[in-house]
Amino acid sequence: MGACALAASALASIPASAADSGFAVVGSLQNEVSGCRDWDEKCTQTEMTRNSRGVYEYKAILPAGKYEYKIVGGHSMDNSWGNGSANMPISVAGRTKVTFRFDPRTHKVGVWIPTKGRFSPEDGRLVKAPGKRGNGESFYFVMTDRFANGDTSNDTGGYGSDRMASGFDPTHKGFYQGGDIAGLRSKLDYIKGLGTTAIWLTPSFKNRPVQGSGANVSAGYHGYWITDFTQIDPHLGTNEELAQLVRDAHARGMKVYFDIIVNHTADLISYEGQQGGSAPYVTKEQSPYKDASGTPFDPSKVSTFPEMSAQTSFPYVPKRTGKVVPDELNDVTLYHNRGDSTWNGESVTYGDFVGLDDVMTENPKTVRIFADVYKKWMDFGIDGFRIDTVKHVDFEFWKKWTKEINDHAKKSNPKFFTFGEVYDGAATARAPYTWRTGLGATLDFGFQEAVTGYAAGKPSKSVGDFFATDDMLTTPTSGAADQPTFLGNHDMGRASYMIAGAGKGDTQARTILAHKMMFLMRGQPVVYYGDEQGFMGTGGDQDSRQSMFASKTAEYVNQPLADGTQMGSKDRYSTSAPIYKEIASVAKLRHAHPGLENGAQIELYRSDDSPVYAFARVDRKQKSEYVVAVNNSKTPAKARFKTMTPKSAYKALYGASGSVRSARNGEVTVEVPPLSAVVYKADKKLAKGSGSIAVTPDSGQALVRTTSTLAGQDVTQSLVPVSADLGANRWAETTFSYRIAGSPKWRILGTASGPKPRVFHDVTDIPDGTLVEYRAVSVDAKGRTTVDSGFGSVGVDQSAGQAARHARK
Repeated sequence: MGACALAASALASIPASAADSGFAVVGSLQNEVSGCRDWDEKCTQTEMTRNSRGVYEYKAILPAGKYEYKIVGGHSMDNSWGNGSANMPISVAGRTKVTFRFDPRTHKVGVWIPTKGRFSPEDGRLVKAPGKRGNGESFYFVMTDRFANGDTSNDTGGYGSDRMASGFDPTHKGFYQGGDIAGLRSKLDYIKGLGTTAIWLTPSFKNRPVQGSGANVSAGYHGYWITDFTQIDPHLGTNEELAQLVRDAHARGMKVYFDIIVNHTADLISYEGQQGGSAPYVTKEQSPYKDASGTPFDPSKVSTFPEMSAQTSFPYVPKRTGKVVPDELNDVTLYHNRGDSTWNGESVTYGDFVGLDDVMTENPKTVRIFADVYKKWMDFGIDGFRIDTVKHVDFEFWKKWTKEINDHAKKSNPKFFTFGEVYDGAATARAPYTWRTGLGATLDFGFQEAVTGYAAGKPSKSVGDFFATDDMLTTPTSGAADQPTFLGNHDMGRASYMIAGAGKGDTQARTILAHKMMFLMRGQPVVYYGDEQGFMGTGGDQDSRQSMFASKTAEYVNQPLADGTQMGSKDRYSTSAPIYKEIASVAKLRHAHPGLENGAQIELYRSDDSPVYAFARVDRKQKSEYVVAVNNSKTPAKARFKTMTPKSAYKALYGASGSVRSARNGEVTVEVPPLSAVVYKADKKLAKGSGSIAVTPDSGQALVRTTSTLAGQDVTQSLVPVSADLGANRWAETTFSYRIAGSPKWRILGTASGPKPRVFHDVTDIPDGTLVEYRAVSVDAKGRTTVDSGFGSVGVDQSAGQAARHARK
């Protein structure tokens, strides 16, 4: 644009000639706001005037568009200031009153725009309840083969007595052990007794019975080696038996969730010249995909997917060694055929999952195939899906497939819920799936790490640090409370095993504490089968998949339980087992109090040197506050903190007796027994708010992007925080909205609760320099509304010479 870089010496002080001649706005916008041509440094029509604070200003009406500008001194580009030495970008969506500003003392360049002021009826239309996709479930996650054997006639699945054909060998932890759907049906009351509202089954479809060779041979008892997506595995039962399980569960008020897969099938493709189905990964750079005519292409970047040839399109020549149902999946060109994933880079999505045949989900045919398959299971009566290996699938697939599933759910089951396994603890890695696809939620791996870590002895600050990222999951239709929360699973290991690994002792008590936290905190809790009986295991995968019925596997029989005793070989369905009883008790409390089941969670206390973590749960309908405090030390511990209901008596509901009283400023002192939790409920409604609100950003500050890139994919998401301070420790619900400067239409970002609400704005596709206006409408416990507006600048700071202002009501 002809703008010159400012010399370092000029940054130190403004030359006298520049100061004497004043300052002017120069840029690609001059022709739009004056009679001068763009980048005319001699133009006098865009000269600035000095205000009472010593800041120079130029006022203009800027039409819609993207521009760049600088402030020049002495009508010379040799003395110019912008975004550092670069031009300052600015973008608006419509005619906008803009005041350009320059502070000669700091050399800061910026703008000011008028924002919406006092409350108006339009603000009332912006008020929304917090987003919610989940149904407030309490899940029981069960590996069917390891739960209960109700029908021994299906143990071998009809494949005969040879373990290498049937996969049945109850003496080996890697083979089928006999559990089935009939066994599940016989134990539904046991499952219900834990407060369960939804049973999540490991994949139940027909699997390849045995896979691998030598020391690596094992069976498909876990369900992740699918050969037929339309039939129940014969080791587990029949489709009709599943239908009866669904009916029986529904009759007891429990839903049934299927664990499903689209990422891969069983290992039924071999590569020419390679031993078995495994091969070293070949990158796209080393050997690009080619269409049937030999033209290279990138599957993730084509608008029309081309035909491919099994002989010439892939780095390996694929050969089918076994059949898959539905038949369309037998086409070997519907797979990536690049060899085993290295778990890095592009291989995360293009590589075979330890030899399993990786579906080319970039091909739109696969969207239709898997949508058709799983819609039929929805019609069968299944209530929701947990989706395996989500981050290993092309991101665009999820946008299209979830739309198909959600559209079908609107007609068949409006409460149908999906959640995906995105194996990552960071909210930034999981957020794109709920922000940009139709997935209801993702499994909360961050919760698992934080809560088991705290139960094992980490300071309470570690829990607070985790929950501080919850706002990244807030959207207009969803939030962190939708996330299924868990403590251990069939891959990473059991909760007791991980807690014991910290070496603090008291494994059973600490495991109980972790489960109490899971049921008292936000989210949809998931109990992993056997944890309630004190199963501990010795690691992940096969070492965390013990049978609930009397085991014949020596490795399982000799394992310790959480209480220090040996597992032995006997059935484990006792409803008087210590962990079972504690889970049942806290689940009953949760279900009896909507505030504990679905209420907002607001942190009240955490510390680097205290074992106590405290938080409030708020029932938005009753406007009542619950105070929950936990203690991970072996001795009683006290904490003093402010609640949101001053001068109230808090009655003990759980883990304590009597009551505690909050002071005029809301402070209470709570004592928590060793390795335990207490719950109190205020005897009066929440207090009114302070009537104050201040939004950030307020005056052109940079909207600094927090950018995350999905592993192995060309998908990024840039989030910026938008927050408010309500001026006092009071509960309120605050809905945030935004509009690009010059646009009349507000768009909802989401609703957050508490005295310092925050949401995030996805600015991935918004250019740097775009001026964005934000509106916060807050409604307190008494129904009083407070409003404020502010504006920010995407990616660059344009806040020079600003004075904060806040509207309130």
